[in-house]
Amino acid sequence: MGMDVKGAGGGVKSEINVTPFVDVVLVLLIIFMVLTPLVLREIGVVIPRKADEEVTADVAAQQVVLHLRKGAMEIGGRPVTMGKLGDTVRALMARRREKLLFVRVDDDVRYGKAVQAMDICRGAGVRTLGMTTNE
Repeated sequence: MGMDVKGAGGGVKSEINVTPFVDVVLVLLIIFMVLTPLVLREIGVVIPRKADEEVTADVAAQQVVLHLRKGAMEIGGRPVTMGKLGDTVRALMARRREKLLFVRVDDDVRYGKAVQAMDICRGAGVRTLGMTTNE
């Protein structure tokens, strides 16, 4: 808002000063001109396709699963102790090309026991440990 000092009227000037508005609009125009080519670049995304074949139960039967319960431990449905776990896993992994073991831990098992069992399995030749959940 400006004051008119020339005239004897001494009133307030009623015109809007548009110079700062034009400056802001030009700056925004330049910003959009610079950013538009960056936004229009395409990013290649590969979306996995739905498998046509159904997963059979044979795949689950081929997997080695270590099941930890509060008082017992099973590997492949057979009971095993913590002392013999390493030898059992080593014997199972010797015949397999893929060194994969799934671990299923019940809620009442102590965390330290689960970590100890997974550590023994890793030392016995398992390269990949997978966790399974209760259904």
